[in-house]
Amino acid sequence: MESTAFYKYFTITSIGSAILLLALCQFPLLQPYLLFSFISLALFMLLTLAMFLVGDITAKSSNKNLFTTVILGFTFGKIFLSLFVVLGYFQVAQPSSKIFLLPFFIVYLIFTIFETYLMMQIGQHSKPAVK
Repeated sequence: MESTAFYKYFTITSIGSAILLLALCQFPLLQPYLLFSFISLALFMLLTLAMFLVGDITAKSSNKNLFTTVILGFTFGKIFLSLFVVLGYFQVAQPSSKIFLLPFFIVYLIFTIFETYLMMQIGQHSKPAVK
């Protein structure tokens, strides 16, 4: 995937997610979690950007396993970072309801789908660098 196409889809995904979060947080039950929702959005935006930059470089590497290793590393890292953020928020903010997880997991799902599509495109269309 070309950089311009990535940034176009990344922007659409990010803005669409922000609009969805704003709409969800109009419900009284979710209003207290607007800040956490946007912190989650920022986290996943940064992770997706990093995954694209590193994935694009490693897909062109002569080491065919490097791309897969990096993607698996990012995937597990994202899971653990998500767990850390959720538990940290739960400890610090002590939310009155577990409904705060709903916007978080919606954003997680949106960006996981986007990243999967992105990495499939990069993996299929990148050619190893010539030495």
